[in-house]
Amino acid sequence: MDSRRRGLFFDEFEQGLSILTPRRTISEADIVNFAGLSGDFNPLHMDEEFARTTPHGGRIAHGMLSAAVSSGLAALTGIFDGTVVALLEVDARFVGVVRAGDTVQLELEFGAKKKAPQGDSGLVVLKTTLRNQRSEVVSEGKWKLLVRCAGAPSQ
Repeated sequence: MDSRRRGLFFDEFEQGLSILTPRRTISEADIVNFAGLSGDFNPLHMDEEFARTTPHGGRIAHGMLSAAVSSGLAALTGIFDGTVVALLEVDARFVGVVRAGDTVQLELEFGAKKKAPQGDSGLVVLKTTLRNQRSEVVSEGKWKLLVRCAGAPSQ
């Protein structure tokens, strides 16, 4: 981690704060590599002829690939650098499809937060919304993170 850059401490997260991440285009290679990494070779993701017979009309990216890309997009903002202790929970709903060639962007909206009893960290809840290049919501969810308080020792 660059010592000049740090994420937000628990105390700095404000309810209602909204952050847009950089955008990222999902490639054919991303889908194939994710299949290899995860072991999910479902024909919906890998077989164009089969996928054309589905309501999607063609191959789509894995929902979990969208979730993983969302995590990476959030990391690119730098707001979690060196301050997040743990990702405690991920709730994701896949409400649209992502295809090779789609460009996605994540919106993070900060909600409730609660300081941990020991006082060195706290729970931060974020609402996540992933949209494609047409501003269509493709996934939405909620993340719960444990974040260090300012002045607390790093883990």
